[in-house]
Amino acid sequence: MNSVDIEARRKRGFIKKAILKFGLNLEGLTIFTEAATGNYLYTPLVAALAGARQVFAVTADSRYGRKEDVKELTMIEAKELGVDNAIIVLFEKDKNCLGKSDIITNSGFVRPITNEMASYMKPTTVIPLMWESWEFRAQDLDLEACREKGVLVLGTNERHPLLNLFRSLGFLVCKLLFEKGFEVYKDKLLLLASGYVGESIADFFMKNGINFDRVVFDDKAPEHQIPFVRSRDEVIGVLDSYDAIIIFEHYHDVDILSRNGFIATGLLRQRNPLVQIIHVCGSISKDDIVKEGLALYPNNIAPFGYMTVSADYLGFKSTIELNTAGLKVGEVMARCRLGGLSIKDTIEYTVKHSPAMDFERGTL
Repeated sequence: MNSVDIEARRKRGFIKKAILKFGLNLEGLTIFTEAATGNYLYTPLVAALAGARQVFAVTADSRYGRKEDVKELTMIEAKELGVDNAIIVLFEKDKNCLGKSDIITNSGFVRPITNEMASYMKPTTVIPLMWESWEFRAQDLDLEACREKGVLVLGTNERHPLLNLFRSLGFLVCKLLFEKGFEVYKDKLLLLASGYVGESIADFFMKNGINFDRVVFDDKAPEHQIPFVRSRDEVIGVLDSYDAIIIFEHYHDVDILSRNGFIATGLLRQRNPLVQIIHVCGSISKDDIVKEGLALYPNNIAPFGYMTVSADYLGFKSTIELNTAGLKVGEVMARCRLGGLSIKDTIEYTVKHSPAMDFERGTL
């Protein structure tokens, strides 16, 4: 047995554990999600293994692969798991399939969920966001159209005790640094990250004795992290002391690193030309960085609101658990709505009985 076979078997075993962990039971429900590559391959498989009556999985050509190849790989894995009869891979967002679906995820190839798509849905259809509600992007989903149709949309609480995904972020940063040859434990780091994301990474650094400064863009930091928080003037004053700069700003669309940014690329080149820039999320100018000959990693930078790399980059478990949790949110919502509960009562019940996050409770 080669290493590829072993990894595939590990993933198949793990999705079964994830279904048990979240108590996912989709019997009698029809799911509309995506068929994709990498660790996102497993979302329709999780739904089918959890007993879904039918799983529609839409895919398309992308930089990750041809749609025909994605379909073939999905069905090979489905056959290995004995659920190939439950999954239909689509090459378009078919209105009849949307109309039959009880749960529609906001996964990659399903987006954008438009006014037209909402018009095909049943009033009892529900949409679980496969991330927290504050991460909602209007260009991905017409929330007003869904609400007018009665289609309920809720987020997935990544801080739920069964998930704890924010604990992975420090490991993600370290993986990127290790890939660039840094030791981390002897390096001085500058972390630009607000909100709970920044707090989580800073806590990881503190617990592991990592030497770092942190910048927040909203003046909010827990008391125990105040000694590590620096102003712009303080950062500029010691700009030459940093071995790496980590940009992980997911909340505020601030011009962090550019010709005229919070840190000016020209100044950075003068003070610290060998510094390593690590980008996970946040507004920067790759052109300005490259122009100054500064080191940037990874090279394909996502715009603000998206992540250059996500927890998926760390490994398969976080992605599979997050998507399983999202399906659990959908399951509870769908059974409430099909059982005749109102939108308000469904929200209250789902938040209480699943890893759900509503839009009012969604916080940074």
